[in-house]
Amino acid sequence: MATTNIERGQPGSKAFFKDSYLLHKLHSLSGVIPIGAFLIFHLTINSYSLGLSGDGEAAFNTAVKAIGYAPFVILLELGAIMLPILFHAIYGLMIVAEMPGPGGNTAHYGYGRNWLYTFQRLSGVIAVVYICYHIYDTTVLKYTWELTAGEVEVGKELGFQSISYRAMAWRFADPLYLAFYLVGISSACLHLGNGVLNFAIRWGLAIGKEAQKIIAILGWGLGIALTLLGSAVAINFAIKGQLDHKAHTNRDAFVKVLVKEELDKREKEVKRNEPAGQQAEETK
Repeated sequence: MATTNIERGQPGSKAFFKDSYLLHKLHSLSGVIPIGAFLIFHLTINSYSLGLSGDGEAAFNTAVKAIGYAPFVILLELGAIMLPILFHAIYGLMIVAEMPGPGGNTAHYGYGRNWLYTFQRLSGVIAVVYICYHIYDTTVLKYTWELTAGEVEVGKELGFQSISYRAMAWRFADPLYLAFYLVGISSACLHLGNGVLNFAIRWGLAIGKEAQKIIAILGWGLGIALTLLGSAVAINFAIKGQLDHKAHTNRDAFVKVLVKEELDKREKEVKRNEPAGQQAEETK
């Protein structure tokens, strides 16, 4: 009877890492809930910028402020978003590290599932890079502005304006930023769509071939729809941010300009609402 020795670089090798049944189930679960759910929520919020129901800038800024002022938002971001993403990313990269060598599974078994397996690993790596940068470029910078401004009111406004409609549009007006985002968001969305089937199989939700086929179609439909939505948001931002990007070459300086404009606007509104007599006294 012939036997085959499985070496590192071939399907089935586990030279450095043996995956746990429980951890693998938790990995697939975290990819859908809460990470997948958050991705859908995040793109839904971003879609307000398209202005499908009115003023896109006002709608987007209102949504961003509502989330920013939500109670315990930092704890929610850390516990319900950051930690699951960290676990999913680290465990996923450990799985990628044990992928077969040149050609991957497809070099040994040219089945559709093996192509999807390879796609899932590669899209996951791209998504991790994109998500890390996106978190730094938005959340980290927002809290940095808030904590280093000195005055609480100014810090809050700096933090908000750093991720406001015009600030995001300014970013996307850069062709390199736009291209990076399109690749990153497409990888994240299609990674989710393809991962839905893996989640359903591992959790016993799709046992038969027909059920798996239906789940696969639904998952890819979701992934493609989210990709199109994210791309539409990005392209819309890029178009709307052209004038600001030409007028302001530095992001931090532009954020300060936005804060000054907003504070001046508030001051004018306060003076406009003051009684005429009080305004006359102040001008003496």
